[in-house]
Amino acid sequence: MSGSAVQLDIFYNTTHITGDDLKIRRIKADAQSRLILAFFKMHPGELFTPFEVLKELNYDPMQITSVRRSITDLTQASLLVKTNTMKQGSLGAPNHCWRLA
Repeated sequence: MSGSAVQLDIFYNTTHITGDDLKIRRIKADAQSRLILAFFKMHPGELFTPFEVLKELNYDPMQITSVRRSITDLTQASLLVKTNTMKQGSLGAPNHCWRLA
């Protein structure tokens, strides 16, 4: 499945915004998901936690919640795969790893 054929502008509108604000948020969600997908495509076969993706991208405006949303959406679109591999995070909690599908 091609990344261009999949809807990546998913924005979970829990605050019920409308109009131009909603369009902007969808554009940002799409850009973030495409950036994360491109990252995984540059690292085929490698495993990353959401925190590692955020660190590697070094993209200030992006928050961990946005990375997790994008990874979830890309996984639901069968572009990424959640693995059973876990890595210890900076706070000692285990984190699942994902890879390119």
